[in-house]
Amino acid sequence: PPQWHEPRVSMTNDTDNLFHQTSKNNTKVKLGAVHVVDFGKNMEFSPDKKVYVIGHGANCSSAYESWMQGDQVYIARGIPDPVQINNESIWEFYGGNAQSWINSLDDASPLFTWINRTGVTTMTYLPVLKKYVMCVSTPTYSPYTVREFDTYLLESDTPTGPFSLITYMSKFGPEAYFVNIPSKFVNSKIEKIGDEYFLKFFLSYSANFAMGRSTPNPPGSGYHWTLMESRFKITKSAMQQI
Repeated sequence: PPQWHEPRVSMTNDTDNLFHQTSKNNTKVKLGAVHVVDFGKNMEFSPDKKVYVIGHGANCSSAYESWMQGDQVYIARGIPDPVQINNESIWEFYGGNAQSWINSLDDASPLFTWINRTGVTTMTYLPVLKKYVMCVSTPTYSPYTVREFDTYLLESDTPTGPFSLITYMSKFGPEAYFVNIPSKFVNSKIEKIGDEYFLKFFLSYSANFAMGRSTPNPPGSGYHWTLMESRFKITKSAMQQI
């Protein structure tokens, strides 16, 4: 099978990256800290057999932007071919609606905008719920990235939205980052406990790289790979739609 290799062992300039983005001269990056959308094993649940990547960024010169902060979330999709994956021409970007995908990142539209309240973003498809779940981490006290972080989860029927808030967890970790839901660690069935329904999964993240003396919240959080056993409570109305 085709083998992938890293073509950019050493960058030659500030735009020597897949999408030629730069933050030079206060230019803003749109797709920062990019993560591949988790469609399950071998991308089983990709809606169109393409690979999707998601990241945070901004398009305003006055925006605070870093590895953990931005104003917006952007998404792109491409051909899952190891030979072509580093070819910018096989990628297209969300253009404002589910049927609109464009070839220019400069003209791409965000999935949503929340000033100073985006950051490292991941997305996982949960087939048992028929939902895409997005995890976003962002500084509690903008623009400081060595203090507490908030984490919030969103859900949607499609990878491009619209999105609804599941939960907002202030000071989770209290400094959790790279929060994600690995599809490998999600139960394949919804469990009924008493009169209520739950989907169990493991939340994956690291935390407290700059707050090692803080009290882990929840317990077990720390500067290591954390797999936190978690669950979604499924409403009865939602169960009727599954």
